[in-house]
Amino acid sequence: MARHIPSRRVDGRSETPADTRFFDQRATGYPGPLDQDGHPVTTGLAAEILTRLAGKEQS
Repeated sequence: MARHIPSRRVDGRSETPADTRFFDQRATGYPGPLDQDGHPVTTGLAAEILTRLAGKEQS
């Protein structure tokens, strides 16, 4: 029998793999942008835009 694992989602639904990656990244202190699948966005136009929106300078 599968055991119930509490969800970190606001709506209480079961976490998808993308949800789990998102919450795990935030729980470990990653402050940067994440894509729709919960992966860090570190390069490309999306990273540039999100960095500027966050008010941070790119190095």
